[in-house]
Amino acid sequence: MAVRHKGRSFDAGLRAASGAPWLVGVDEAGRGPWAGPVVVAAVRLGPETVEALLAARDSKLLSAACRERLFPVIRGAAAAVAWAWSQPREIERTDILAATLAAMRRAVLRAAAGADPGQCLAVVDGNRRIPGLPLGQLTVVEGDRLSLCVSCASIMAKVVRDRWMRCLDRRYPGYGLARHKGYGTAAHREALLRLGPAAAHRRTFRPIRGMAP
Repeated sequence: MAVRHKGRSFDAGLRAASGAPWLVGVDEAGRGPWAGPVVVAAVRLGPETVEALLAARDSKLLSAACRERLFPVIRGAAAAVAWAWSQPREIERTDILAATLAAMRRAVLRAAAGADPGQCLAVVDGNRRIPGLPLGQLTVVEGDRLSLCVSCASIMAKVVRDRWMRCLDRRYPGYGLARHKGYGTAAHREALLRLGPAAAHRRTFRPIRGMAP
């Protein structure tokens, strides 16, 4: 039997404290890898929780098959789901934190579109506020474990990024991107030394930095 998410009561507390009926959970996937985009998801939930959502968890605690099963459930039950990406060239122009926060802002604004900004609270995983966000926000360390709306965003970001990394694996064969999703494994390092970096790699990240394109 699936363990039910206790974040429903956490989110109810946020609604009571803020007076905002809409919570927009926001989380990212892919800050650490050497290749591929950062993908951010924002999920807007109202006070009425669909029972099926209570199986949601921090995406790192779920199997890939479970995340895929929950993906359409969350998409169908949420008031809005939105994604924003920061591709390797954007990451290189700024840095990984700035690129992630910029994508978070885009995703939250898309998920909150059509709602009164005063009735929305963005619940951001981590301890970094999103600059220039024209609605209330709260940062929550380990928000993907504490808050149901952030857990949902964590799943949505992870599924979309993993799917894209499988596409990149077909576009740039030999690096094993579908297997390690761009993270810094020994096999990935060996492929870089053998093949050199591809367009999907973040050229400002070690060990890609200094390698010939």
